[in-house]
Amino acid sequence: MKDLEAPLPLMTTGLEIGNRELQHVERSVQERATLLSATHPSLRFQDVTPQELETLAGSIAVFLARQGSLVFQEATPGRWMALVVVGEVDVLKLDRSGGHRLVTTIGPGEFLGELGFLDGHRQSATAVASTDTLLLVLTRAAFDRLLEETPALVVKLLPDPIRLLVLRLRGIDAIG
Repeated sequence: MKDLEAPLPLMTTGLEIGNRELQHVERSVQERATLLSATHPSLRFQDVTPQELETLAGSIAVFLARQGSLVFQEATPGRWMALVVVGEVDVLKLDRSGGHRLVTTIGPGEFLGELGFLDGHRQSATAVASTDTLLLVLTRAAFDRLLEETPALVVKLLPDPIRLLVLRLRGIDAIG
């Protein structure tokens, strides 16, 4: 897909999601819809109408995380989740010595921040962009609006991040 192969855009604005290291990237609703459907092929978009896809795209924002920038910090409120479009994000956990241990690397088509987002608690790990990374971000406020205005759409979309979350938690249990 041409949009995914293009260099990361530099035009940004100051949309606030609680992280000054992430830069908001202006994209039209149609461009966001294209990024959504191209980035995560397992999302059940065959069940989503074009109008619902446009509604979802209107509720998300595009952010750029430069290599080495903090995406979110462990123990901070989980106010949003993201889908990685391009790039990679390392998920790190504090160890007993006070250092960070790599838990996993999240790449294109994968979610991050879904645990804190879904349960309303603090982030369970730190996330750092290991490359320049483009993210599609859904805030809790935007999700709550979607839930109120288009609950059928939310029901169609929730199984993917929940399934991923369950798999990750099972993987953590297997390690510990």
